[in-house]
Amino acid sequence: MGTTPPLWPRAYGAYAELIFPLLTPFLAGRPSAAGAALALSVVCWFLLYEPLAIARGTRGRRLQAALGAAARGRFWWLSGLGGLAGVAGLVLAPPPARLAALVPGAAAVLVLPAVLRGRLKTLGTELVVATALSTMLLPVGLAGGMSPRSATLDTCVWLLTYWGATLTVHAVKARVKPELGAPWTLWAAPALAAAAPLMGLGAALAGWVPALVTGALLPGALLMLAVAALRVHPRRLKRVGWSLAAANVVTLVLLVTA
Repeated sequence: MGTTPPLWPRAYGAYAELIFPLLTPFLAGRPSAAGAALALSVVCWFLLYEPLAIARGTRGRRLQAALGAAARGRFWWLSGLGGLAGVAGLVLAPPPARLAALVPGAAAVLVLPAVLRGRLKTLGTELVVATALSTMLLPVGLAGGMSPRSATLDTCVWLLTYWGATLTVHAVKARVKPELGAPWTLWAAPALAAAAPLMGLGAALAGWVPALVTGALLPGALLMLAVAALRVHPRRLKRVGWSLAAANVVTLVLLVTA
């Protein structure tokens, strides 16, 4: 049995939630040592979950016996690197970025009990994880010279996109097996997908938000509405995930251009 693949997180959709919000400030702002350190810290903490799950036996006794030592080793060096990078980033960051780091930090604290119990698949936990990962844009962006307004708007775009994606996945499950998803997501997911760009359009027409930022909401929203309209089966969720990643690329380009 190979030891490397099982030690990587299996929540593949969360990789997009990690990567795209972190890429945004580096492409829209300017690279900074503080921003790079904060980004490295969140990547390390993200990668901690799978080694922790294996070491604690959440993935089963067989994997724990086979990979427990490797998982514990990876857990400790990721913890150390993540902690050092986080401290370095906060020390080097300007005060506004340090203050902004409280937002993803608070979300991470809220999700910690679910991490320790190995129960990250609940809707509430997934929404909090999406919040923690999306809002890391704030401290990284402010550390890299983004304006507070731009950093906040871009964060809101990713937050609405990933909240909508999370609700959509649970709606797909609830349509086939209500016990696997919250039934209220069947109307909440398309409602959010429709409301987000409409609110953005209103803000753009009022001159509060750049048009491209509003446009950045559309790729994810259109995909979510299509999933609802086509009544996608859970077996097709992998395709939905890849489609969302493609939509995220368009969103990223629009945000950076704006």
